[in-house]
Amino acid sequence: MKDNNFIKKLILAAAAFIAQILIVMIIIFILLNKNIINVLTAFVLITVVFAIFVVLILNILRSIVVLLRGAIAGTASSDDKTAEKIKKVSARNDEVGEIVRNVTVAFEGITGTVAAIRNATVELEQVSEEFVAMFDTMHTVADSTNAAVTTITDNTTVQADKVADIKVKTDSISKAVDNIQTNIEGLKESIDTLNECNNRAADIMKELITISEESGHAMDEVSNETERTNASAQEIRKVTEIIAGISNQTNLLALNASIEAARAGENGKGFAVVAEQIRELADQSRESTEHINQIVNGLIENSNISVETAKKVSEAFEKQDAKIKDTEAIFATLNSEINRVGSAVSGIAAEASDLEQHKNTIAYGVDNLAQFAEENASSGQITKENMNNLEQVMEQCKGSTDKIANVSAELVTQIKKFSGNGLKKR
Repeated sequence: MKDNNFIKKLILAAAAFIAQILIVMIIIFILLNKNIINVLTAFVLITVVFAIFVVLILNILRSIVVLLRGAIAGTASSDDKTAEKIKKVSARNDEVGEIVRNVTVAFEGITGTVAAIRNATVELEQVSEEFVAMFDTMHTVADSTNAAVTTITDNTTVQADKVADIKVKTDSISKAVDNIQTNIEGLKESIDTLNECNNRAADIMKELITISEESGHAMDEVSNETERTNASAQEIRKVTEIIAGISNQTNLLALNASIEAARAGENGKGFAVVAEQIRELADQSRESTEHINQIVNGLIENSNISVETAKKVSEAFEKQDAKIKDTEAIFATLNSEINRVGSAVSGIAAEASDLEQHKNTIAYGVDNLAQFAEENASSGQITKENMNNLEQVMEQCKGSTDKIANVSAELVTQIKKFSGNGLKKR
């Protein structure tokens, strides 16, 4: 009777604990559906609760089996001869027969209870094996989920590093863009300066062309005046030749006059002829002198014109020299701006090269992120499948728990029945 009460209390305690386990499982699934806890936390909690549940069930089953084996061993010693004797004695109408009949009824109750306990033991052993198999399945699911979660964690860490590296590269690209913008602004200023210098150089070239044309005209005037001076010099030479001829003739006449003077006494007419010729020569000399004066005046005038023209040419050359110096300064500025543009272009080329490298790095990082995303998606799918498997295991666990509850109820019924019969007979 003590064993029956112990079994009854043990089964009731197990049923109460199973109910608590189911309540905890339901609470975990409610928290998971409301996203209060994540899948990994829910899985860990379910695994811990299920492990505790399996350990307790195995301990309960071990205790029940020990008790049942003792009961079965005690009842199995009866044989057919003993049963025949008991049947004959129970047919008597005296007090001994009544006692035997009461004992037989009690023994039949015990036999039914023992049979029910035997069946419950078989079913509990099957449930125990099912729990062991489900525990192995959950262990496998836990390992698979742990591997998937580890993959997701590792990929998340690598993704964080890649995102940080991409951020650094993006900052570098931003700085490179700022530098390129600065160089472009410098290029714009240089281009404006080049345009201004170009316009100034064009104006100076126009002025140089005008000055060159003026210098050409002045040189033409100088050439013309030089030709005129040359012509005047030719005329002076002719006059000089005439004067030289006159001088020669004057000398001859003087000689003749000397001769005639020696003969003056003899013939006075000769002096008169010589004097007339000398007078004519004097007239010619006067006319030649006047002509020479006119030519000299013309030469002086032409010389003055040549001097003025030379001054104009000199001034034109001075202006041209100044414009050339201005042009030289402009070209020096152009050279400086060209060097500045070259430096800016080199800077832009370097920044463009850095941008290309950063672009390739970002592209590689994005490819890795895409690959990690695919791996995370695959791991997430595995985790989802594992949770589905875990849900199926929980359904199986619920079925096994229902079976245990039914067996427990049957055992309680048998024990109550046996206890009631025993109390009634007493």
